[in-house]
Order: sequence, then structure tokens, then C-alpha cells
Amino acid sequence: MRIKLKVKNFFDIIRNSRFADIYITLILSFLLLINLIGFAYIKSSLFNIVANLIIFYFVILINSEEQQGNNKMWFIFTRNIYYLLIILFVYSQFQILIKAFRTIDYDNLLIKLDLYLLGENAGDYFVKYSSPILTEYLQIAYSLFYFLPVIVGWEIWKRQEENLDLFARNIIFAYFFSYFLYLILPAIGPRFTIYNFTKLSEDLPGLYLTKFLRWAINVGGGITNDHLNPTYLVNRDCMPSGHTMITLVTIYYSFKLKTKVKSIILILGLSVIFATIYMRYHYFVDIIAGFVFGFISIWLEPYFNKIIRRIKIKSSSLKQI
Repeated sequence: MRIKLKVKNFFDIIRNSRFADIYITLILSFLLLINLIGFAYIKSSLFNIVANLIIFYFVILINSEEQQGNNKMWFIFTRNIYYLLIILFVYSQFQILIKAFRTIDYDNLLIKLDLYLLGENAGDYFVKYSSPILTEYLQIAYSLFYFLPVIVGWEIWKRQEENLDLFARNIIFAYFFSYFLYLILPAIGPRFTIYNFTKLSEDLPGLYLTKFLRWAINVGGGITNDHLNPTYLVNRDCMPSGHTMITLVTIYYSFKLKTKVKSIILILGLSVIFATIYMRYHYFVDIIAGFVFGFISIWLEPYFNKIIRRIKIKSSSLKQI
């Protein structure tokens, strides 16, 4: 891969990039700007700025290589799988912003809404039907969340269809949309506020993989130190349920694009959504909000995309003048 990048070609590369990558450059620009403005208040702001610049450059470089016809298998694989890494990076950046600027958690409000709607905590209702086999299945299903879009994307890529960008940009748009929504009502979830987090393995025991997967999800959610209060460490990503939002978008496009895996995605997707409540990661209102904002994301992205298309057309026209 060529390391040099001519400045004069910078905007040409962006203009000719996939829309999914344009969305990424926009969110990286936003994060860069916020870290510069809030330099004194954001944890590790200098590191964040440098990391954003490096990743921004990498995105431009990836698209430059693609536009110059690099069709080597290792590049094609890297070019498509890097979306997952970008999603995780941006997620971690937003969690830093939430802890810097949104210091109040709204779990009490969400608990009250659940009690108003259901008359009891959702987790209390489903515990009546819990079993180690069901817990094992739902913990595995919940852990497969990130792989569902990858499975659909892989099939679309194997078809060599242009629909890959359509799918990728909608998934990325939904992810980034959910990150902004986390800023509105930061919350940590019922496994910390209603239940005893340290006794989850006793309350909902699995079989073979549950304990390990539960630990892996805890680490991914920010709980990296067993000696500190987990409520201080865990990420504020409860409201709305991003798992529900992204899963809904994935299911929708797996059917819209007539993929062969659509039935499997539907079954696993519904299992993921059910697991968010059963495994005590989310409140019931989080799931409702996840469905609402999932459909809003599906509806909103085409309008946002039209705006980007118009900007691209205008910038191309200005260049020709």
C-alpha cells in the first residue's frame, strides 16, 4: 500500500469514496473537533486527537488504494473488515465524551418507566422461565451481535454487488446514530441498579460458555478492573438499546436485499433482542426505544445520503469551473 498521499487529491479521494467511508470521515471530524474544543475536560484528549488523525488518514489511504484499482485479496479483506474496528473505536470515543460531559445517570427514570409499563421489572418476569440451557443459548446469541452484520455483508460481497455500500452505510449510520442517542439519557442497566452484579452467575447460571462470554462482554463494556466499583467503570450505553437498533437494521436489509441467510439472521436477531432483557443488560423501555430509533434510522439515512450526494455533485461542479 502506498504511504504517500498528495494533498491536492485529498478532496477528490473523499468525493469518490464509498458513502460508508464518507460517514466515517464525518464522525472522525466531529470527534476531532470536540476533542479540540473540550481539550481541558476530556480524558486523554491529546491521545484521542492523534488517534483520530491517524485513523482519518488510514480511511483516506484505503479509499485512495481502492480508487487506484488495488484488487489484492489481503487489501479487499482489510478494506471491508475495517468497518468493524472503526465502529468499536468510535464507540469508545463517545463513551469518553459521555463520561466527560454527561455525569448523571438516568437509570432511576428508566426503572420507573418499566414499572409503569409492566408493573414489575422485566428481568423479574423472565427469571420465572430461566434455565441453564436457555441462559447459555441467549448469552451466545447476545455475543454474536457484532457478527450478524458481518454475515449479511459477507454474502452481499460474495455476490459482488454494489449493494454492499448500501448495507454498510446503513449499519454504520445506525451505529453512529445510537452513539449520539446515548448522550441524551446515559444509563448503565439493570444488572447494576436492580440486581447484584457480582451474583449474576448465580442468578442466571449457564452451562459451558456463559461465564466466559459474560466476562468478555464486561471487559468490552469497560469493566477491566475487578477491584473497582463496576458502576464507575461500565460504559453508559443502555438507552436506547443499540443491540436492538442495529439488529433491526440488519434484519431489515437481509430481507430487503434478499439474502440467503435472512431466516437465520431473523432467528438470531430476535434472540439477541430477547437476550438484552433476559440477561439483564437492558430495561424494557430501552428495547422499545431501540425499535423506534431503529426504524427512524432506516427512514432517515436515505435523506442524509441525499444531502451528501448533493454536496458531492456541487463540489464536482465547482472543481470544473
